[in-house]
Amino acid sequence: MQRPSLSICILSVALCVSGGFQQGYIASVLNPPYVYIEAFINETVTERFGVVMSDDVLNTVWSFLNVIFPIASIVGQFLAAWMCKRFGRKGTAIITCVLYLPGTIMSSLAYPARSFEMIFIGRFLWSLGNGINAVNATVWIVECAPTSIRGAMGAMQEFSMAIGSLVCQSFGIPFSDATLWPWIFVPNALLVLVSIGLFLLVPDSPVSILERTGDLDVARALLAKYYGVCTDAPEIDRELNQEKKKSPSGSENVDKPGILWIFNPFGRKDDRMRVIQQAAWLGVMVKIAYVFTGARALRAYSTFVVYDLSHFNLEGANLGSWIISILRIPFTLVPVFFVDRLGRRPLMNWSMIITVISLVVLMVSIIIGDAMQIPSAISFAAILLINAGGLGSASRFYAAELVPRSLLLNAVSILAGIEAVTKIVVEFAFFPVANVNGVYSMLMFLVPSVLFLIAIWALCPETSNLTVHQVLDDIARRKNLKVSFTK
Repeated sequence: MQRPSLSICILSVALCVSGGFQQGYIASVLNPPYVYIEAFINETVTERFGVVMSDDVLNTVWSFLNVIFPIASIVGQFLAAWMCKRFGRKGTAIITCVLYLPGTIMSSLAYPARSFEMIFIGRFLWSLGNGINAVNATVWIVECAPTSIRGAMGAMQEFSMAIGSLVCQSFGIPFSDATLWPWIFVPNALLVLVSIGLFLLVPDSPVSILERTGDLDVARALLAKYYGVCTDAPEIDRELNQEKKKSPSGSENVDKPGILWIFNPFGRKDDRMRVIQQAAWLGVMVKIAYVFTGARALRAYSTFVVYDLSHFNLEGANLGSWIISILRIPFTLVPVFFVDRLGRRPLMNWSMIITVISLVVLMVSIIIGDAMQIPSAISFAAILLINAGGLGSASRFYAAELVPRSLLLNAVSILAGIEAVTKIVVEFAFFPVANVNGVYSMLMFLVPSVLFLIAIWALCPETSNLTVHQVLDDIARRKNLKVSFTK
């Protein structure tokens, strides 16, 4: 594996702190003190209107508070393409980091202000910034990391998300209290300032420079700095030549207003466009497959699953969630060290197989009852841990490895939006469905996971140590189309 340069290391850490870490923290922050936040919402409604919300209404409000994260992320993900072109990758990252601060501060002040609405608004702002950074981080690292370490750099996002979740769960233990829970939002503000400082130390993406100024010499110098080589190195010429290649329809402006043709299953297309379209849809499939493993939804409601479904006590449920957060860290390091050696396909396929088995064991254990508490906890942990080191990590960058660079920014923005819409539906539905149907709610993860396992095994190409044009050539061969992207 190529030794990474100092610039790419700083960039990776900055993107991890501002992207993956924030995502892990946001996804977990409501989980440890959820009983007390629910009570606070009910209390404030009673204080103002003199009514007590029913359990069904409170469950719906709580589900909505959780799905504000993916809803705001969608808005951010679609804003990201415009912001990245207008302000560059670096400017976008700094602006969105600043957006985190009012989000965390408003959430922490909700309790003393006796305003549960501040949690909703704060969560929206915090999640909006994370949605923008999710796209920006994926695009920036793919544009700047050498091919030989691109997978490891991309996988660091999942590792940092595990760190964010662990830090949040750790604060959740002392702050899971009727009066202390607002403090769980506060520590994040310091790391936001750290990430801004790190971004000031690295240059913008060379692709961003080409988009905004067209200065090839500056772009060459920046790419060489990220690669850790001299400006006349052959890999620099090879990468810059890819940037100058025309779009698949022969027009330089395919990605301007017409990016949606990638995702349009109808209409006339030549063979090159058909290959790129399939590549984009495979990226969509991998992202949606991760959502339907249940790893995200179950992690967001981990205390509920362990406490209400597996019948552990509340202290045990919070402790179990914290232990899983610790174990996620070494699991997320697996792709960092091995994804470029083993390949993307083995990690994705085996994590899907283990996920299906674990979902079956989890359902059977909960149905049998309290005598199977330990197997239910182990299978629950397996779903979260194996996806952290497999499909969950690969899905963060795999789709970006399938799309030509001329279409990358807008395509990643749309892909992330599609993933977020799916996440909203799944996470909003799970909590009410689980309250009504109990363990059988797991079927909404098990059945799709079996189908996606078959599809990923059969259709997804390997991208490790390959350029995007080599990957597209592989897809063309699979489709028996006589087109080439490398010639």
